Amino acid sequence: MALPSGIVRVEVEQRGRKPAAGVDVGGVPAGLLGASPRALTIRIPEDCESGIVVHNRGKAAADLKVGRVVASKLHPVANPVVDSLGNVYVTYSGTRGEKVPFSVFVVSADGTREPFLAEITNPTGMAIGPDECLYVSSRHTGAVYRSTFDKQVEKYVEGLGLATGLAFDSQGNLFVGDRSGLIYQVSPDRELSVFCELEPSVSAYHLVVGPDDSLYVTGPTLATQDCIYRIDPKGRQEVFFKGLGRPQGLAFDPHGNLQVAASYRGRKGLFTLRDGTPELTVSGPMLVGLAYNQDGSLLYLVDSSQLYQIELN
Repeated sequence: MALPSGIVRVEVEQRGRKPAAGVDVGGVPAGLLGASPRALTIRIPEDCESGIVVHNRGKAAADLKVGRVVASKLHPVANPVVDSLGNVYVTYSGTRGEKVPFSVFVVSADGTREPFLAEITNPTGMAIGPDECLYVSSRHTGAVYRSTFDKQVEKYVEGLGLATGLAFDSQGNLFVGDRSGLIYQVSPDRELSVFCELEPSVSAYHLVVGPDDSLYVTGPTLATQDCIYRIDPKGRQEVFFKGLGRPQGLAFDPHGNLQVAASYRGRKGLFTLRDGTPELTVSGPMLVGLAYNQDGSLLYLVDSSQLYQIELN
């Protein structure tokens, strides 16, 4: 799978030494970045459909699923979230302290984008809680806000430093990443405690709770190889994987595999960790987050300004 501007390597079998003449993706000519008798490196064009065709003496087709842009003029800095009706919530986070007309948008299943919330400055992490409310962190105020889906907003908890990533566990505990180095735990009755301490992040912590109820965390640093951390329910931490460039949003796919938006060994996109090794699943620009709909048939991805959708079925 790939997104517009993603880079894909196409392996070919040929007789002779001359590289193939060109590649179309969804009927649109793709930019050729490199060629040899055995492989072509292409850039996925904008506004193309799925499918790839290599032209040489004849034509050879292969499957390639290409995502499409469903909303733009956004500013996500972490995962979008999807509610039970298929609506997708995405932030316009803005620069530090910037107050924008609307800071959270909702994109309906048919692609219509509408403003949702205006009250939260620098919204960063989002999560849908056990109560089916939307929780949003603000790195500006150091608080987490709770909104019903009829836009009734309240301050849920404060005093969280540079509050970024959010995630709920199976017991209804909310985890909040303070990018200066702390992960907080907020109990269902709003008792606040420090869950663990990690290396500070230069941008944000990104959190997800796994099927084992452990917390998985990324937080880009100035290092060239960053980590995914795993913290068990007792707060004991370990390095789950090391070697990613600027790892950001995390999620588990419908099969229970951990996925991360990152770069790895010069490739960018969405990586799936199987048997301890990242496998490039979606080639794309520098992504910041991802989310699945309720039945796992749609995958949503965000970069710094756009929301993409890939149909998986």
